[in-house]
Amino acid sequence: MSDLQDVYEKLKSEGEVLAGNLMDIRHRVAILTHIYIDSGRNHAFSQIAAHGALWGLSYFEAGGSLGRLIAYRYCYSAREKAYRLGILREFSEAFRRVNREVCIDTYANYEFTKLHGETSGSEDIVPPNLLDALNRVHHARRKNVELTAREKKDVFEQSFRCEQELTVAPGVKKAVSEFECKIMRWLCLHPFVRFTYFPKLRHFVFRDFSDTDERIVKGLRAYELAERAGWDKVYRAMEYYGQMPADFFHDPVGHFASLRKEVIRKGEIASRLAD
Repeated sequence: MSDLQDVYEKLKSEGEVLAGNLMDIRHRVAILTHIYIDSGRNHAFSQIAAHGALWGLSYFEAGGSLGRLIAYRYCYSAREKAYRLGILREFSEAFRRVNREVCIDTYANYEFTKLHGETSGSEDIVPPNLLDALNRVHHARRKNVELTAREKKDVFEQSFRCEQELTVAPGVKKAVSEFECKIMRWLCLHPFVRFTYFPKLRHFVFRDFSDTDERIVKGLRAYELAERAGWDKVYRAMEYYGQMPADFFHDPVGHFASLRKEVIRKGEIASRLAD
């Protein structure tokens, strides 16, 4: 058991390094897309999570949709505008922190179950429902087959529920507890969500972004829309956020390999300097 825990902690540490700092959302998109491709495109959770990361970057940042709305609303006062944008930056940082944790968890859980998903004791490290789902992904990958639509959706739901309940919920709750401005609290907790693969004019309006059940319901709807659009379109639609470099879309596998190599190189340099 201790050996398995050591393996998991090492993989989680590796995920933390690859995920970069809070601003390195592009790193996380590359990691999540790598997982999706490595799974034989069976682990769709990672692809939807990549869209969530890119949407958040274009919505919650000071220069994003909500930031522009706040700047327009308080254009009459530089002081009021700066105050509100400061609150938004704090919430954006909390959102990035949660996003980073989701990426790290997804990477560690995927790589761990790939190695030890059927080893006795693994159920004490990875939640049993998630363990079963990921084992099905790896089993299909080893046989080079695609999961059925129903199986793929079930894997997504188990992965999504696990992350929302164990990782996202505490992070959002902490961020909300720090709000003092009622107007900014309302704006941040009622986002308009539109992933770039959604049908034209389709978006989600949250009644309360801090409500875990509501996030799960809308996440399952986002999956259904992705399924209807087709997974190739879902991948290509990430280009419309305007955040990822061209080589990511031309060669996502090579892009991740280059990212990994660069992270290792920087780590080795930092290690030598520390010595």
